[in-house]
Amino acid sequence: MTSHAVTDALVAAPHWTVGDRLAAFAVLLPARVDGPVVLALPDDLAPHLQAVYPDAVVLTDGTGDPGWPDPSRVVRWDGAHPPVAAGSADLVVVDGRRYDVAAVAALAAEGGVVAVLGEAGPWLLYPNAEEPELVWRRSWPVHMPSGPVPWVRRWLGLTVGRGATVPRVLVSGDRPTLVDAVLSDLETASGSAGELVGLITAGCVVLRVRTGDGDVAVRLSLTDPERDLDVAARVLRDVPGSERFLSRVVAAGRTFGRPWVATEWTPRRRGPLTWPWPRSSDQWAVADDLSGVLAAEATGRTDAGWADRWCSHAHVVPSEVRERWAAEMGVLDRGVPTGWCHGDLWPGNVLIDGDDSVVIDWDNASDDAPLGLDALLVHGLRETAGTADLVTESLLRLVDAPLPLAAVTVAGRPWTSWDRPMRRALALAAVVLYLRNRSLHDLGQEQLDRHLAAAEDASVPAPQPAPPSSEAARTARGALWLATNGVVVKTSQTVVLLALAAMLAPSALGVIALGTLVANVSAVLTSLGTASALVYWRGDVLRAARTAVTVGVAMGVGIAAVLWVAAPSVASAFHAADGGAAVIRGLTVTLPFLAVAAVTNELLRRRLAFVRRIIPDTTSSVVGAVVAIVLVAEGHGVMALVVGQIVQASLTMVLGWVVHPPVLPGWNVEDARGLLSYGGPYAGANLLELVQLNIDYLIVSRVLGGEALGQYSLAFRLAFMPYLMVVVVMAGAAFPYLCRQRGADLGRAAVTVMTAALTLVAPVCLGLALFADDLVLLGHKWEPGVPVVAWLALYAALLSVGQLVQTTLNAAGRPSVSMALRLCHLVLLGGALLLLARHGITAVAVGQVVVAAVIAVVALALARLHVTGFSLRRLVLSLRPALAGAAAMAVVVLVLRRLLGLEDPSLTGLLVVGAIGVAAYAATVWVLDRDHLREAGRLMRRTS
Repeated sequence: MTSHAVTDALVAAPHWTVGDRLAAFAVLLPARVDGPVVLALPDDLAPHLQAVYPDAVVLTDGTGDPGWPDPSRVVRWDGAHPPVAAGSADLVVVDGRRYDVAAVAALAAEGGVVAVLGEAGPWLLYPNAEEPELVWRRSWPVHMPSGPVPWVRRWLGLTVGRGATVPRVLVSGDRPTLVDAVLSDLETASGSAGELVGLITAGCVVLRVRTGDGDVAVRLSLTDPERDLDVAARVLRDVPGSERFLSRVVAAGRTFGRPWVATEWTPRRRGPLTWPWPRSSDQWAVADDLSGVLAAEATGRTDAGWADRWCSHAHVVPSEVRERWAAEMGVLDRGVPTGWCHGDLWPGNVLIDGDDSVVIDWDNASDDAPLGLDALLVHGLRETAGTADLVTESLLRLVDAPLPLAAVTVAGRPWTSWDRPMRRALALAAVVLYLRNRSLHDLGQEQLDRHLAAAEDASVPAPQPAPPSSEAARTARGALWLATNGVVVKTSQTVVLLALAAMLAPSALGVIALGTLVANVSAVLTSLGTASALVYWRGDVLRAARTAVTVGVAMGVGIAAVLWVAAPSVASAFHAADGGAAVIRGLTVTLPFLAVAAVTNELLRRRLAFVRRIIPDTTSSVVGAVVAIVLVAEGHGVMALVVGQIVQASLTMVLGWVVHPPVLPGWNVEDARGLLSYGGPYAGANLLELVQLNIDYLIVSRVLGGEALGQYSLAFRLAFMPYLMVVVVMAGAAFPYLCRQRGADLGRAAVTVMTAALTLVAPVCLGLALFADDLVLLGHKWEPGVPVVAWLALYAALLSVGQLVQTTLNAAGRPSVSMALRLCHLVLLGGALLLLARHGITAVAVGQVVVAAVIAVVALALARLHVTGFSLRRLVLSLRPALAGAAAMAVVVLVLRRLLGLEDPSLTGLLVVGAIGVAAYAATVWVLDRDHLREAGRLMRRTS
């Protein structure tokens, strides 16, 4: 926390909510301290606890100046000699991670209390002492966030964090604590005794208390004795219809001058088969309902000076900015109707228990907001949930794009009927409402600056559509250039694969598959994502690039050395001992070259220099393919591919230096830390995808051996090509376009993209299934792979659905949902293949189809849930021409084969009948849906 952040919190804000959050564990300390208090804590904690204990003396090393409430009681201390100014204290609170516990504890008077934040104690602080969201005892229930991904993340954090990584609180002494006093007063007021379960710190301290009648939530103010904790009661008085959204108050009172209110804990109970989280769609629906109820009851009208008063509550905003905003909002002083607004209606504040819904955290509520203002804020919070977008940006987009709220009434009139200055003023009022509930501790200075900049940018008239040469258009064209590169690279790989299959035994192809897998995994681990992190780097990118080169080369050399030694063991473990070690060793030679080339490529991508970016990849892939084919034709076997890969990797690095100046190795500790913090998760995601796409190779090799792996890998790579060359290419090209869509437009655009991609991939997958028996044209040694190709063709179609949905989820700002879907696919696939592999490679292919089908269904369901405007019915209807075309293609191929006597595999039948079948498919689709195809064509032209 910056020094002026604490100053703002301590001096400017009348309701110092940050202080309650950072001093929450004070409830575990004595309720009353008659003598002096000594605080030896970090400078971001001590000022807040000093507000709870005004007579405290703060010991500091002087490294920070956070703006103390009483600077005269701050003493510098080096930790070696007890400071004279501290005296003999009745209470000592010490940070055991920073100060010597024994030295500080010696300041405590006989019979005093010593509290230590360190590695011992019954109470745990999560995630850390500086941000104590949770204070709880082990084995006691903990409040969990909504949604499966946040729930799993929190659960893992709490489970792992119960070790030494989470600080604990240990209090010695037998004096009654503040919690003891609150529980005693609660029992007197309600008649029910209770015990503390844990704390949740938000705008205030929330004690979870277990009583014989059920759990109770006690909201307690530590730092503001005049705080109104029962705002909901005032809301109920003015808006009777809000009663069904409010918690039932059990009791209220004051303990040692500190106000508290006890309400029923929600949910009251949970069945054994009940999900541990509510659906976010249900929570947003409750937020919409409450917003409508509050908007139905006016409390008055604005008057002169309303804008100044409204902006004055946003203490986190600099005063000069507040004045400027108030001037813009002056049009609202003309008497628009006002009413209650909640001010923070997001799923985290909506608690659902069966048919009952409770909305909590009314700390930001206001009874003089423009009537219906919550509707704007709910829209902004929903649109930016789970994304990096700012609520401020979303709110101010409504000024010039009001249609998302066309049916909503704000300030007494439909939103779209207000003129632009009025919409601007109301949107800015919503921004103020959002920011007045935040502090610099929550936002950080950089994030606050982004909010302020967004508001300033929106103060000018809406910009005209960007010309085709804008950065957005360059990015979209770059995606198509990268798609072209992907087609060339994958085509080269396919040609090499077919040449090797025709000239080598299946077991040799299995060895190649294993070696390629090891090399691919190693390549992901080599740079640890540092090269990719350069695209998003915010500092000196060239200096950081030198550090990334060092990391990549060092890791590449290290991994190559380890694999060189371990290659025989790895090959033997997967039944590829015959030549497998040589292949692994040869392919790992490429790792340092690829690491250097990756840095150059990512620097070019950062600069949107896509044409230069693809030159090294495209050229080297073609040259490497030619080298491999020539060498295998001369009888060099599997090592031909190894040499081709080495040539390709080294040429990629050299050509990268041609199109971009070489990046020399260097080192900067801060750069390395920053690159790894971003690149680590990025590399982990790539590794997860790689494992998902290759786990079948590992299991087939381990269970069935090298020959079966060779047969399976050829079938898989052939069936996988439509997915790589059509779906991945189109998804990459359409992604920039989808990212620019908002609201229901995103869902509609996603249906169009998915229809176009699946319409293109369908005939290729169907053709692979219909002509699977032609695989024996490469030799009868591949006959066991014929049914595998047919099944995997269906797998590729289903996988395409999943990939397109994940692209849409990413464009909707839901990458965590996409990653959870990929993890689910990996887990299900691993289990299925372990059960089916012993039954042969055809059974493995069937398992792939079943799992991909399940994931496709789940993915479509998630798209309906998380992508506004996405309609499964519209998608099915739009795919009817493709389904009819597939039926026509199948009939034509089967009939022609029988009529022409081409039932046996032949190259002529493959080319002639296949071409006619594709023509039948295309003609059927064109006749049935030419308008839709034209729309898809226009869409792809827009991305170019």
